[in-house]
Amino acid sequence: MRLFKQIYWRLRDLFYRNRWHIEAGNSVVVSDSARSALKKTTIKVRGKGNRLIIGDGANITNCEIRLYGKNNVINVGSDVRFKSGKLYLMQTENQNICLGDGTTVEGAYLLVDEAASINIGNDCMLSTDIIIRTGDKHSILDLDTGERINRAASVVVADHVWIGRAVQVLKGSNIPTGCVVGACSLVAGAFDEKNSILAGVPARVIRRGICWDRDLL
Repeated sequence: MRLFKQIYWRLRDLFYRNRWHIEAGNSVVVSDSARSALKKTTIKVRGKGNRLIIGDGANITNCEIRLYGKNNVINVGSDVRFKSGKLYLMQTENQNICLGDGTTVEGAYLLVDEAASINIGNDCMLSTDIIIRTGDKHSILDLDTGERINRAASVVVADHVWIGRAVQVLKGSNIPTGCVVGACSLVAGAFDEKNSILAGVPARVIRRGICWDRDLL
């Protein structure tokens, strides 16, 4: 039975164009329901002590997942829908990317490449062409001291947040529970007012005391 199951998954991955590159010393836990929904996805895990977890009912398609470094975690919660994009956790240690239960993503690029994490809460709704990253990729130095002034910082998106199309969320950002981020906005800081609308470049609070629903009422 075990051999039959292995053959089944290999044939299914071939048909749906899934690719797996997992180095020894790492852990991958994918529920059967999530694996049954996986399509056109490449998963690469390199380094040591890294863990990839994909929960029950998750639906991942047209995605590339790269998990490199040491003792890092990518955790995709139950019933997450990730239709297109990239999840990159690269060359760092003891960091994570987490997508909470019931969160949906139409298209996003999430990048952790330094000592920081990305945590997205439950029941969030992300549109297309979204970028969330924890660093600037290259160093900016103080001319007099040579000290680096653009260190990475974690990003937190709380529960039930709606992020509109083509939003960029930069290092150190915090989006509180129940917020909406308007299309094409640039979030570049930590906000503390729940149930608000954020919009603009850079984003600011333009309305308070709101809530949102996935359905038209």
